[in-house]
Amino acid sequence: MAGVERSVLYYTTGRVTLEIHFPENRVVCQWCRFCRNEDSLRRWKCLLTGEYLVYPFQGRGNECPIEFEEEEG
Repeated sequence: MAGVERSVLYYTTGRVTLEIHFPENRVVCQWCRFCRNEDSLRRWKCLLTGEYLVYPFQGRGNECPIEFEEEEG
Protein backbone atom coordinates (compact mmCIF):
# COMPACT_ATOMS: atom_id res chain seq x y z
CA MET A 1 0.00 0.00 0.00
CA ALA A 2 2.14 2.79 -1.25
CA GLY A 3 1.39 6.23 0.11
CA VAL A 4 -0.63 5.04 3.12
CA GLU A 5 0.66 6.49 6.38
CA ARG A 6 0.50 4.04 9.27
CA SER A 7 0.63 5.93 12.53
CA VAL A 8 -1.45 6.16 15.67
CA LEU A 9 -2.92 9.61 16.21
CA TYR A 10 -4.14 8.99 19.77
CA TYR A 11 -5.02 6.27 22.28
CA THR A 12 -8.20 5.79 24.26
CA THR A 13 -7.45 4.73 27.84
CA GLY A 14 -9.54 2.31 29.88
CA ARG A 15 -9.16 0.98 33.41
CA VAL A 16 -10.06 -2.28 35.06
CA THR A 17 -10.51 -3.26 38.69
CA LEU A 18 -9.62 -6.82 39.66
CA GLU A 19 -9.74 -8.67 42.94
CA ILE A 20 -6.68 -10.72 43.84
CA HIS A 21 -7.15 -13.26 46.61
CA PHE A 22 -4.23 -14.24 48.85
CA PRO A 23 -4.46 -17.27 51.18
CA GLU A 24 -4.51 -16.55 54.91
CA ASN A 25 -2.98 -13.06 54.65
CA ARG A 26 0.13 -14.34 52.83
CA VAL A 27 0.47 -11.26 50.63
CA VAL A 28 3.50 -12.15 48.50
CA CYS A 29 3.91 -12.39 44.75
CA GLN A 30 4.05 -16.18 44.91
CA TRP A 31 0.29 -16.33 45.51
CA CYS A 32 -0.72 -13.69 42.96
CA ARG A 33 -2.27 -15.04 39.77
CA PHE A 34 -0.22 -12.50 37.76
CA CYS A 35 3.16 -13.82 38.97
CA ARG A 36 4.80 -16.18 36.48
CA ASN A 37 8.05 -18.05 35.95
CA GLU A 38 8.11 -18.21 32.18
CA ASP A 39 11.69 -18.18 30.94
CA SER A 40 14.58 -20.59 30.85
CA LEU A 41 16.56 -18.49 33.35
CA ARG A 42 13.96 -19.25 36.04
CA ARG A 43 13.19 -15.59 36.68
CA TRP A 44 9.82 -14.63 38.10
CA LYS A 45 7.94 -11.79 36.45
CA CYS A 46 4.82 -9.76 37.21
CA LEU A 47 2.46 -9.84 34.26
CA LEU A 48 0.81 -6.60 35.41
CA THR A 49 3.91 -4.41 35.55
CA GLY A 50 6.56 -6.35 33.62
CA GLU A 51 8.82 -6.17 36.69
CA TYR A 52 11.23 -9.05 37.30
CA LEU A 53 10.70 -10.22 40.88
CA VAL A 54 13.77 -10.88 43.00
CA TYR A 55 11.94 -12.32 46.03
CA PRO A 56 8.50 -13.54 44.90
CA PHE A 57 8.23 -15.93 47.87
CA GLN A 58 9.05 -13.31 50.52
CA GLY A 59 7.43 -10.05 49.44
CA ARG A 60 5.85 -7.97 46.73
CA GLY A 61 7.52 -6.23 43.82
CA ASN A 62 8.44 -2.56 44.06
CA GLU A 63 5.99 -1.70 41.30
CA CYS A 64 3.07 -3.77 42.62
CA PRO A 65 -0.17 -1.86 41.89
CA ILE A 66 -2.37 -3.87 44.28
CA GLU A 67 -4.05 -1.80 46.96
CA PHE A 68 -5.51 -3.34 50.10
CA GLU A 69 -8.54 -2.24 52.07
CA GLU A 70 -8.07 -1.50 55.74
CA GLU A 71 -9.93 -3.96 57.93
CA GLU A 72 -12.00 -2.52 60.74
CA GLY A 73 -11.92 -3.99 64.22
